[in-house]
Amino acid sequence: MDARKTIIDNIYEALRSDINRLKLKPGEKISEAGMAKKYNVSRAPVRDAIRRLQQDKLVLVKPQIGTIVAPVSLEKGKDICQVRLLLEPYAAEVAAEMITNEDIRILDEQFDFLESITNKTGENQKYIFKTDNILHRMIWRLCGNTEIYQIIDGYKDEIHRIRLATLKLADRTVPTEEEMRAIYKALQQKDPLASRDAMYTHILNLKTTVEEVLAEES
Repeated sequence: MDARKTIIDNIYEALRSDINRLKLKPGEKISEAGMAKKYNVSRAPVRDAIRRLQQDKLVLVKPQIGTIVAPVSLEKGKDICQVRLLLEPYAAEVAAEMITNEDIRILDEQFDFLESITNKTGENQKYIFKTDNILHRMIWRLCGNTEIYQIIDGYKDEIHRIRLATLKLADRTVPTEEEMRAIYKALQQKDPLASRDAMYTHILNLKTTVEEVLAEES
């Protein structure tokens, strides 16, 4: 294994995580020298990691200014929702045909615990997002299409960054239990069409929310 490539990968993943979690905020400057010092490396692997982030459109390199964290784009969020709207209902339909009793047991435990939570605000919202994440990841896995999994999973961090950076979007993109349970129940009953319809409604509502916030800010 190329040791230098491993260093680049580590720096890239660390910077990507900091950007997506808003530890590095939109518009903030990234110093090659500062990052090299932070990670105790030369500037070369930092430069390579930044190139990869530039390809991901997470940073912009501007003449006479340097490297800055890319701004958050609600337009991109809307486009991502459109892609999800095309792919995830299909994935849910296939997943309903492939789901096992063990998969259903895992979902049962998640939703039973969710039901036991009486206060759905603040810290407890984290468990709502966790349950939603488990539900979606199970569907992506069960659909058996690795391309769909990679495409949708690749959007996860950017959607999270958009939600964190946009206060108007933050509370309004908490997945509703009603939508999540509709998907869960359809999968539990191994009903492909109901699963497809429930997922379509879930993603469409998310897309509509992003569009409403985009309209408010325009």
